[in-house]
Amino acid sequence: MYLQELRGLASEDSGWHFKASCTSTKQLEDFNLREMAQKMEISAPKWWSLLGTILMHGSNQKANVLQSLLGLFLQSVHTPYKVIDTLAHLGITISADTINMAIQALSAESQNSLRRLGQSLLASYAYDNFDVDLKSYVPTAEKSNDSLKHLTSGLLFPLAHGVTLDDLKCSRELWGKSALNPQFKSVIPSPEYIEQIPLVKTPIFAARAMDVNNSTVSGNIEAVNALLRQGGIEDPAVMLEANYSSDVDLLDASQYVILIHGDLGTGEQLQAAQLRRSIESTAWNCLQHVVFIPGLFHLKMACADVLWRCFIQPSAAREDETSLMCDIAQLRPKETGIYSTKLGFRRMHQLIGHAGTCRRLDCWRVHAETTRGFDNLESFALSKPKLDDLKRMADEVACTYVARHKLQRMHREQDNKRDLQFENALLLNKYFLLYEELSYAMNHGDIGRTETCIMSWIPILKATGKHKYATHMTNFLFNIHCVYPPGLRCAIRYHILINPTGHPAKWRAVDWCIELNNLFTKVKNGGKGSNRLVERIITESPLVEVYRGLQASVQQNFGHTHLATNHSPPDMRKTYAKVQERLALNSPHKMLPGRKSRYQVDDLGDKGREMMDKAVRGVTLVENDTDGIEEKSAADDIIVELI
Repeated sequence: MYLQELRGLASEDSGWHFKASCTSTKQLEDFNLREMAQKMEISAPKWWSLLGTILMHGSNQKANVLQSLLGLFLQSVHTPYKVIDTLAHLGITISADTINMAIQALSAESQNSLRRLGQSLLASYAYDNFDVDLKSYVPTAEKSNDSLKHLTSGLLFPLAHGVTLDDLKCSRELWGKSALNPQFKSVIPSPEYIEQIPLVKTPIFAARAMDVNNSTVSGNIEAVNALLRQGGIEDPAVMLEANYSSDVDLLDASQYVILIHGDLGTGEQLQAAQLRRSIESTAWNCLQHVVFIPGLFHLKMACADVLWRCFIQPSAAREDETSLMCDIAQLRPKETGIYSTKLGFRRMHQLIGHAGTCRRLDCWRVHAETTRGFDNLESFALSKPKLDDLKRMADEVACTYVARHKLQRMHREQDNKRDLQFENALLLNKYFLLYEELSYAMNHGDIGRTETCIMSWIPILKATGKHKYATHMTNFLFNIHCVYPPGLRCAIRYHILINPTGHPAKWRAVDWCIELNNLFTKVKNGGKGSNRLVERIITESPLVEVYRGLQASVQQNFGHTHLATNHSPPDMRKTYAKVQERLALNSPHKMLPGRKSRYQVDDLGDKGREMMDKAVRGVTLVENDTDGIEEKSAADDIIVELI
């Protein structure tokens, strides 16, 4: 009886045959330990009590699904090979060599998925560079002794929301409208009505990392061609010359456009490449098929940097008793030195949220005191105001304590009637609200609101020396609404933000997704110690999502605890109360005629529009671009978007 049950469990009909060297992603995704246990208990009840011993010491290489999954799990969490081999001898997992065979099989199988998606032509591409410092690298005579390696990662994701091939079949039409075409003719259609992106979960496919340095124009051309080749798309002329066999099955996409996402550094390199190649004889060599889409995550980082430059960077801006630095001293008392220097995006993003909340509460306190006679917000809350009253007050607060056209009238007043700190506070509230509105619109997939916010930020970026951001975003919006045909316009606007989870308020910019992919590729995956090689990183790069899914599956099936990553927000009530006490003593929102300021904040919107008008009239601007194109993002800057 025992032998018969054992033969039944080991037979192919049981459905548990698993060969690690031919692993597929579907086998990993379909594995469920609870379901496996229930089926075994039903089919072999007498062996069920001995199942632990059988599984722990099983050596059948064709029926070792649990050992194979545990082996890949241990590899994905960087378990040392000595530990893996020890567990393999105990029969708990497969050996390190078998794990490597499984990784090779998964990596090869991922290329098939990429090719299927790419050849549908209903795919969008994104790529970015990342640097890896191989500490264990040993220099040789034929290789450079530079341990810092420059690689390029890529992502593919399908186009949804009803986008069809006909929407993308406009390569010749765009070339006829392009300024790079010597026979360019201007045809500007009317802008389309703004719509919100429908909520759809967007699957993401990680491409194999490429040993390409895309800091140059030629490097970007090579990266684009290599990425498209992974998607099964190649130069038609090369396909004919090489006489590709049917198993490669590359596709001629010369009549279609392909969406390429990236940061503005990538966009500038691709623009230069298209300019250089505009005289080529074939559509492929002209890069006619490439349509670049700027990443909104890097734009958001640039906007946060603008606020730092405006309210923190100038030393005089930190001296007033109502300055933003005084808020920082209460919110982050041990980090004031960090904030006065070049800080990262994460800190500035959180500061805008916390300080903005405190200042808006102070606006409400001052308004409740001056218009309703309440001493503080607590007494106002105890009066139980009705919702309609709160709405009216919110409109009044927005009109009174946020900079608008009346600010120009204040600037024309005599000095003894002006309150410079009050004027600075109005501008701070305006810029903080613009940033929070942009962040909110991006997180909620409101493409219409996002475009409106970008229009407001363009002159502000121009005024603070970020001329390239202002120019690129202006050209992008112009192309979206005045150059691209309706189908392509919809495809771009509905995919400049994607939703990897399918949950509301979880929209992400595509360049944030590629930065997260870089984080997993160069930090979490790719081996450790002497095993951390470029070849290993490239091999494991397509398995980012596979590893994440595998870890989640094992943790769920084995009942791991402490798995929460979406923590509750910190309790800021006491901290906010301290800031409120300080603001009550020296409120920036109470008009005090004659109050001076050591630093006057510019109205960046008016200043930027004036600079843009001068540029249109051909007036040379003396301001220089104060920073490079690319906003660098660290791990904390990426993770803060998940909080």
